Amino acid sequence: MRPSPEFSSTDRYHFAKNAHEAVLRLRDTGLVTQMQAIRIEDGAILYDLASGTSIPAEQW
Repeated sequence: MRPSPEFSSTDRYHFAKNAHEAVLRLRDTGLVTQMQAIRIEDGAILYDLASGTSIPAEQW
């Protein structure tokens, strides 16, 4: 279940390139233990740290 939009750590990115870069930076710093990138338009999971799901940036 996704957190509500007012959840403090929920970030929204309009441009796919920016969202993809942010996900990779957060992952690489090791500061997060759980992270998902979900396309709001259709609910598709683009990135999920826990399961290892990672869709190429071109498909975001």
